[in-house]
Amino acid sequence: MLSARLVGRRIVVRYRRSDGIVPPLSDVVGELLSLTPTTAIVAGRAGRVIVDRAAIQAVRVVAPHRREILELERIARRGWRAAEVAELDGWQLHADRGWTGRANSVLPLATPHRPLPELLAEAGRFYAERGLPLQIQLPLPARGLLDAELAGRCWTIERPTLLLTAPIGPAATEGSAATEQIVLEPHPSPGWLAGYHYRGGPLPEHAVRLLARHDQVRFASVSRAGAVVGIARGAVDENWLGVTAVEVAPRHRRSGVAGALMRALTDWARDLGATDCYLQVDADNADALAFYERLGFIVHHRYHYRLAPAGG
Repeated sequence: MLSARLVGRRIVVRYRRSDGIVPPLSDVVGELLSLTPTTAIVAGRAGRVIVDRAAIQAVRVVAPHRREILELERIARRGWRAAEVAELDGWQLHADRGWTGRANSVLPLATPHRPLPELLAEAGRFYAERGLPLQIQLPLPARGLLDAELAGRCWTIERPTLLLTAPIGPAATEGSAATEQIVLEPHPSPGWLAGYHYRGGPLPEHAVRLLARHDQVRFASVSRAGAVVGIARGAVDENWLGVTAVEVAPRHRRSGVAGALMRALTDWARDLGATDCYLQVDADNADALAFYERLGFIVHHRYHYRLAPAGG
């Protein structure tokens, strides 16, 4: 019913009140601040409420508000900075020579005032001038109406993705295994780049520039026997750590490498004031989802891209 992975999330707790109090059940809505074996502390409207866990009847996670979803997507774009960003009536147009969807798509942050066909035409010209297709990232359910409108215009769905979040807890007391060497660098080393295989292909030079285009970024790598066996990238924006580019060599998976990378990046980000972490996972990547769930991540929201039909 309640677990540590819900700490930091907004929840509704229904609990039984002391004997003789009418009505016998009450609800508290707010952020789950902490959890012990016997109590749950929730920050409600009137202040902190301490609830006896034995009295809890039901718990429900409150879905993030539309504003929260769009704000986190705005921050995630700051963590993955395209070479070009243009504004179009509340929409952000990102372009960087086609490498990754996030850096080459529209992010509709605000409800525009201009007619949709006019906006799509102008956005289409922006991407056509750069030799790119027009695609729009649609955080859901915040942009559900736009998603339905584009579906009616025969735009196709691309890359369904889940955005996961977790609070950054206190530093771990245990160290890494002696066989591991963990390095954090402000720029990707040749060994780090050799360990990154985005969708199976080598990285073009403009992709390397995108990865390093940030003022608070670290490239983490784990080495064993002198060879890099795992990598990840972390960037801090507005108290959020964004973790991307996580990759572990096949024969070193399920051996603690990914966990070591996450600990190294969260320790670094904590020192910069980061309080929470986000990352994106393909919706069909069951192994990755299970791993991050064990680390305390939960689904904040989902998104996919809509690709304009050929010929507009």
